[in-house]
Amino acid sequence: QKLLARIYLHQEEYQLASNVLEELLARAPRDISVRMLLASSYAIAGKDEDAVSNSLAIIKSKSDYSAQPYLIISFMRPQAMPDGAKKVLDGIVNNAGADSGERYKAAFALAKIEEVQGNMQAAFEYYQKGHAADRSGRPFDIKRELGELQKLRDLVSAPRQTAMLSAGAEDPAGPKPIFVVGMPRSGTTLTERILGAHPDVHAAGEIGDLAKAVTDVVGPGQISEQAARIDAKAAARIRKQYLDALAAYAPDKQFVTNKTPANYLRIEMIRRVFPDAPIIHTHRHPLATCLSIYTTPFAMPMRYSDDLGEFAQYYRGYVDLMNACFETDQNGQIYDLSYEDLVSDPEAVARDYLAHCGLDWRPECLEFYRAGKAAATASMIQVRRPINQDSVQKWQRFEPYIGPLAALADDPDIRQWRAAVKSSRRAVAA
Repeated sequence: QKLLARIYLHQEEYQLASNVLEELLARAPRDISVRMLLASSYAIAGKDEDAVSNSLAIIKSKSDYSAQPYLIISFMRPQAMPDGAKKVLDGIVNNAGADSGERYKAAFALAKIEEVQGNMQAAFEYYQKGHAADRSGRPFDIKRELGELQKLRDLVSAPRQTAMLSAGAEDPAGPKPIFVVGMPRSGTTLTERILGAHPDVHAAGEIGDLAKAVTDVVGPGQISEQAARIDAKAAARIRKQYLDALAAYAPDKQFVTNKTPANYLRIEMIRRVFPDAPIIHTHRHPLATCLSIYTTPFAMPMRYSDDLGEFAQYYRGYVDLMNACFETDQNGQIYDLSYEDLVSDPEAVARDYLAHCGLDWRPECLEFYRAGKAAATASMIQVRRPINQDSVQKWQRFEPYIGPLAALADDPDIRQWRAAVKSSRRAVAA
């Protein structure tokens, strides 16, 4: 049954997972591993009280069982952190023999404790220790990653050797795709939630169906290698498989969104397979994006962010890739969405990008937070509230400590890129 609960969690069926785990815990109330899974399930589902109370129960039962309950409390209700937490967490962080993932979580919990108390330098030092722990357990080759970004840029910019797939001629009945892409923590979740509140849209979240369809048709490999193999015949097969997958989510909807942020790496793939699909690219101030990534305890940390210098290099590579995508966007397929614009004037901006997707305006789109849908992303707390500007300038608290990242804010290429590039594509639904 524990395995079944994990499957439900993977499928984002949090209520089903909680039901299974609650039954298990009722039969074995002293099984800490079950309670830990249950606390994590509650945290993802936004049930703060249940997540924190179960985390406190774990700590009371065995204070050094895991850093996870402390991490949940630190980010959901830091004022409930029990006495002695810092000593336990410091013990985990400084234990070279401890699992790197545990040291990462412990360091981030300590960082959040210091941040809440206003000790920003101490907090940043703990965030650095967390990233050092992650890097020790998961090596990263920045040269390889930058090389892949360059290959993708070359592919985007190269003259097309094969005819683009004719859109929609033989599509099966069912929903069409909308892609929301961008760096993590750039506003992809908020953007999708607004779309998902429209009655013609199902918000599927971070789904892997596109990557799976591509691999099934052209085989495994780096994204640049896979994209280069997509000719018209392969594109038609990928298109059919992906559309069939979307129909399984919501067969009666007009659109199904895919908000996997890293699909910015797959824009050339999307163009070849879905030249008619709207792509929304979200971005924020570069330091807001980077600091949010750096200080967020992802379930699977972004390895390029572990070293601040490498992080700056990767971000520049990402901007260069997106510049190439915009420069070659002859059909106006990409809509560039500024997070700052969205939170300062939500209705005007949301109307604009819904029109880009061929959707009429519905006032309920700005009441997405009433739907109560869980968000299995690092934005799970923000998207349960109305749109606000609380996070717009948070990065400034850490600016004195960010070293090579600081130069991103003054980079002339990035400053120019930050100006919104509005798409010319407007297909308002009839």
